[in-house]
Amino acid sequence: MATIATANKKKVGHGKAAPRSSRAQLSAHVPEALITYRVSVLSQLLSRLVDASVREGLGLSSRQWRVLVMLNKLGTSTSGDVARVANFDHSQVSRVAFELAQLGLITQVSDAADRRKQLLELTPAGIECLRSGLPGSLQREARLRSRLSAEEYASFCHSLEVLGDEAIKLIGETKGDDGPGGERSASSST
Repeated sequence: MATIATANKKKVGHGKAAPRSSRAQLSAHVPEALITYRVSVLSQLLSRLVDASVREGLGLSSRQWRVLVMLNKLGTSTSGDVARVANFDHSQVSRVAFELAQLGLITQVSDAADRRKQLLELTPAGIECLRSGLPGSLQREARLRSRLSAEEYASFCHSLEVLGDEAIKLIGETKGDDGPGGERSASSST
């Protein structure tokens, strides 16, 4: 509770008090109508779908699958590069890379130019795993896309791009308020 009280007293800008909602606004608030809430729920559903599918078909988690897919796209890469493209934090990729190396699906070696960096590379077994998993991925994609017309899909993609750009701007505006990098918890979607 002390954290909430401290946050409520937080000053914004040049000593101005942070804006507060009225009780009526609070009572009328419908989180399910927010873009952040709806996209978060859809993201969680799609992640569960992929997770269930690759777990059943390949014995992998959705994170492991995503790292394999990104390595296939990038070729031999640092874990930092994979983290950026897969939209994971570096520690997630490090953990998943260790798991995939234990399964024999990738190799991890120190970068000769910078020993602090790990280079990740698909093994032949990793490539075979991708070949086995890709048909299911393409079937999921086809089924989801079949629910949208070509125009709806184009609009959906455009909307995601516009909202993503705006989210990046908003994150930039809040840097300094949330610690290093201005990062907030991934679960703060309301």
